[in-house]
Amino acid sequence: MDKKEGDLFPTSNQARPSVAPKRKSNPTMVIAAVIGLIVLAIFVVRPAVLGYGIYQQAQSSNLTVQDYAQNMQDLTRNLELTKANLSSYSTFTGALLAQVEEKNDELTECKVQVGQLQSNIEEVQKQVADKEAEIATVKSETQSTIDQEVAEKTTALEEEKAACESSLTSKETEVGEVQAKYDLLVKNAAKSICCKAKVDNPQINFYDVVDGKISCLEQGTNQLSC
Repeated sequence: MDKKEGDLFPTSNQARPSVAPKRKSNPTMVIAAVIGLIVLAIFVVRPAVLGYGIYQQAQSSNLTVQDYAQNMQDLTRNLELTKANLSSYSTFTGALLAQVEEKNDELTECKVQVGQLQSNIEEVQKQVADKEAEIATVKSETQSTIDQEVAEKTTALEEEKAACESSLTSKETEVGEVQAKYDLLVKNAAKSICCKAKVDNPQINFYDVVDGKISCLEQGTNQLSC
C-alpha cells in the first residue's frame, strides 16, 4: 500500500505520539522479594542440597538412607556426649588450673620467704663472723696484755729473787761472821771458866752452852783447850 508523504513524515501540525513515563521501582517490593528469595534458599534450597548431599554420602558408603541416618544420629549422640565430656573436662581442667595457679602463688610466696630467710641467715652468719673476729681480736689483745704482764711480773720477780738471794748471801755472811765471833767469844769464855775449873777437876776436857750458860763437861763435842 502506498503511503502518503504526510504519513511518513508528519508535519509540525500533526500531533506526535506521547511517550509513556518510566515506572519507578518500589523499595518495599524489592526488599520483600529479596527476603522471599532468602527464605526460599533457607527452607527449600538448603534442605534439598543437604538431603542430596546426605544421599550421595549414603550411596558412597554402601548404606541405605535409613542406616546412614541412624549412623548420623549415633554420631550426633556421640558428638553431644563428647561435647558434654569436653565440657566436664574443661570444668575439671579449669579447676585444676586454678589449683595449679594457687599452688604457683604459694610456691612463689614460699620462694620469697625462703629468699628472706636465706638473707636473714646470711646476715646472721655475717654477724657471727664479725663477732668471732671481734672475739679473736680481743683474745689476741688480751693474750698480748697477759703475756706482757707476765713478762713484766716475771722480770720483776726475777729481780726480786736476785735481790733476795743477794740479801740472803749477805745475811748468811753476816750470820757467819756473828756466829764466828760468838763461837770465839764462847770459846774464850769457856777457856777462862773451864780451865780454872779443870784445876779442881782434871777430868774436865769439854764445854757446852746450856741455857745461855757455859757448862764444863767431862764428855762433849766442844774440846776444851787450856
